[in-house]
Amino acid sequence: MFKYYHNLSKKKKIIFLIITIILSVPAGAIIGLTAGLMSTTFIPACCNDNGCHNCFKLGERIGYEATSFIGFWIGLFLIPIAYISLIIYLELKK
Repeated sequence: MFKYYHNLSKKKKIIFLIITIILSVPAGAIIGLTAGLMSTTFIPACCNDNGCHNCFKLGERIGYEATSFIGFWIGLFLIPIAYISLIIYLELKK
């Protein structure tokens, strides 16, 4: 991809970067949501008379809802920032 990117004209590079940055936002949200759902296995369960459930709480959300909510928002911002940082690093390295 590195050679492909550097062989593009300046106008095509800008279009490529805009499209990939926009696409990294929903991709980051999906990755974060999935990571949040998987992280429920690392949180201990609380048991009461009604049965066992995940102990993690965030406002009104309990268990997998709370961890996936946090993962969604972290991924929504972190993945695009990491992608932009990678682009800047590769441009400076050039």
